[in-house]
Amino acid sequence: MLTKLLPDQISKFWDIIQYSISQSLPPIVGDHPNKMNNILMSALEGSIDVWASYNRGSDGNKFEGIVLTEILYDRPSRTRNLLIYCLYGYEKIDKQSWEDGFKTILKYASGNKCNQIVAYTDVPMLIELVKRLGAEVRYTFISFDVEKSLNDLINLEN
Repeated sequence: MLTKLLPDQISKFWDIIQYSISQSLPPIVGDHPNKMNNILMSALEGSIDVWASYNRGSDGNKFEGIVLTEILYDRPSRTRNLLIYCLYGYEKIDKQSWEDGFKTILKYASGNKCNQIVAYTDVPMLIELVKRLGAEVRYTFISFDVEKSLNDLINLEN
């Protein structure tokens, strides 16, 4: 079951959440020393949402995974998209849990008037899964480290 966490739940489970974030940060995140504190602040103020996937058992709830989402507004096109910012599974997650979680995220995106759900991944299993779920998977992520690229260009000119 995938459930959106409330701020007090985020605080209570921050150690578990923080670990999953550190293992699945998107490629757009730099190496800022306060990045985890900034993510926590964003989660507590509601600019990024934290979701927990868990199973209920006889010994209580057990976390399956953590998902962070953010609604992005593209000003030029005036569209809203839901970014899956982080996605992390603690153990192998069964197909039904993936599908149920995806339905929850789809309903949330629809309710928030989002045009698309977008994400980054380099995990082959996830790429194959989202293809089966109907996602378009044809773009290449490109990034330049600004300072390194500037230095490289300056060195080429000399």
